[in-house]
Amino acid sequence: MERLDSVTDEYCNAKATAWADDNTFEAKGGLKKMGDALGRGMVLVMSMWDDHDVDMLWLDSTYPLNDTATTPGAARGPCATTSGKPDDVEKNSPGSKVTYGQIKYGAIGSTYPGGTPPAPGPAPGPAPGPGPAPGPAPSGCPGGSLQACIGLCPSSPPAAYKDCIEECTVRCK
Repeated sequence: MERLDSVTDEYCNAKATAWADDNTFEAKGGLKKMGDALGRGMVLVMSMWDDHDVDMLWLDSTYPLNDTATTPGAARGPCATTSGKPDDVEKNSPGSKVTYGQIKYGAIGSTYPGGTPPAPGPAPGPAPGPGPAPGPAPSGCPGGSLQACIGLCPSSPPAAYKDCIEECTVRCK
């Protein structure tokens, strides 16, 4: 796979080709559709579960099982391919539970000490009605708009977030 230094449609397509995966990301509209969805808002979902189909190997082992760790895309983590069996998990950790806490939300960079607070905006009020339809997406703008592009930026480390915003500003003029 050629060396690419950011997540773009080109990168996602090259990864799917190199890993011999179905390119469902492109088939579903790529970064443009991802940006559109992020612009509508998302819901954070967290869960604890065991996987009776493939033992969670897709997450942290070599998967699919008929591949080797040297097959592009198959090495997904350090766990043995014999790990993650639901019977083992349920036998050795009966009654497992999880508590999620200290969950924060807000503008990127605003939820931790030293983060960048969001810029002051208008006073809260009723949600505005629908505005004009957006124009065509700028060429080369990840997500199709400046807002969607910034929504794709990593929040950590702060320097990467700052650099990403600058790149979005240039690419989404």
